[in-house]
Amino acid sequence: MSSSKRLLDRVAIITGAGQGIGEAIAKAYAAEGAKVVLTGRTLEKLEKVAVEIKESDGEALALVAHSGNEEHTKAAVQKTIDTWGRIDVVVNNAHTFTDYLPLESPDMSQNVRVDLETGFIGSLQFMQQAFPHMCKVGGGSVINFGSSYGIRCEPGFLAYAASKEAIRALTKTAAREWGKHKIRVNTILPSALSPKAIWYLEESGSYDQELQKVSLGYFGQPEDIAPLAIFLGCDESVYITGQTIGADGGSTML
Repeated sequence: MSSSKRLLDRVAIITGAGQGIGEAIAKAYAAEGAKVVLTGRTLEKLEKVAVEIKESDGEALALVAHSGNEEHTKAAVQKTIDTWGRIDVVVNNAHTFTDYLPLESPDMSQNVRVDLETGFIGSLQFMQQAFPHMCKVGGGSVINFGSSYGIRCEPGFLAYAASKEAIRALTKTAAREWGKHKIRVNTILPSALSPKAIWYLEESGSYDQELQKVSLGYFGQPEDIAPLAIFLGCDESVYITGQTIGADGGSTML
């Protein structure tokens, strides 16, 4: 447990918190004193993370909420308010990663819909629902997740890249519109060996090729992303908004 407690008594919703980067951020937030709401598709995974947080004297609430499902989002936000009375941080980590698909594939439109719904629309809906509650407490922080794939536009990943770039546009637009409410909105570009990333590297046989793009020479772990999420969620980043910040070992440089 951290002794700094930079997020003491704040309430944070973290989507896709059942594994990988979302899980790491949830545990790090709880260690910094935040009350964390964990959302995702699989209750068993979320409850496991919640139990581990509580065993470390943290506070956590596990809720099933499919990213992009507006009714799930409304219910999760309302449950958060009913339980802890406020929302200070939203971490929009959830996003379905669609598999490699050539641009000319007739299935491409469906992939785009899936990515936009779970990534862009899911992030937008949690922001919209949390907005009035952040205003009530005098501000807050939204942390969205982009991807180096959106910057580099790797072949075969149009749907994912397009959705991630739409999320960056969402971040910057919200930062412009919500700054007057003291709500900061930023994007993290992560690179970490989450379960999905490991699966992709193994399936595609691209481990060595992808590793060559990382300036530091090694792939990060989900826990390597959490410190940046803590920084963007606490008062240390009070004058930072509308930015895209990489935690990817230097694989993407803006």
